[in-house]
Amino acid sequence: MHIDFQDVLIFIHVLLFGYWLGSDLGVFFCDSQLTRDDLSLDERLRVRAIRRKVDMAPRTCAPLILPIGFTLALQHGSQITGGWLVLIWVLSLAWLGMLWVEKFTIGTPKEWALNRINRVLWFVVAAAMTALGVYALATGNLMPEGWLALKIALYGLMVLSATWILHAADLWEPIFEMVRAGGEQAVEGEKRMKKNRINAGSAAVTLWCVVLLIAFVGSTKPF
Repeated sequence: MHIDFQDVLIFIHVLLFGYWLGSDLGVFFCDSQLTRDDLSLDERLRVRAIRRKVDMAPRTCAPLILPIGFTLALQHGSQITGGWLVLIWVLSLAWLGMLWVEKFTIGTPKEWALNRINRVLWFVVAAAMTALGVYALATGNLMPEGWLALKIALYGLMVLSATWILHAADLWEPIFEMVRAGGEQAVEGEKRMKKNRINAGSAAVTLWCVVLLIAFVGSTKPF
């Protein structure tokens, strides 16, 4: 039996998309439990702890899918080869490492600083991929096939929508502190919690739509 390495990469590429989309659905449902008035604060905090664990799946898939995608693009005429491709692998793995380091610093003095650094990284990747995709679409350089250039631009938009979700996630802690304080602050905290739930849900739906569009473009190769 012979298994082509390219086919293995395609399998991993599809698997990463599936885990990204599926785990985001898990995060979405965890968020829905955070606003339930019939759950105590401690119960909701336990849900939040589960949410953080589930959320590491999309945070892992996002950096890994990038270099694998560029490697697969070689068979479609991608001009990003050699040292540039190696650089993408190195930077993507470094990004992945930063995300996991942040996870293990939750609750420590280093958490806030790493959180800010990682937020900047998400924005940089989103801007770079969107710009690269648009440039390739407009000029035909780097990515000769238009559908591939479009996928890169859409990946940038997908990462951008992920930063929206991450921003909503950052708001949970101060909201929980308000609820924990009790009194009028708790009442206001419950209101903000429901608003943030809508905010996070809107971001999740946006990301899902972009992911589905990427999958459609990659499958049909319309141009």
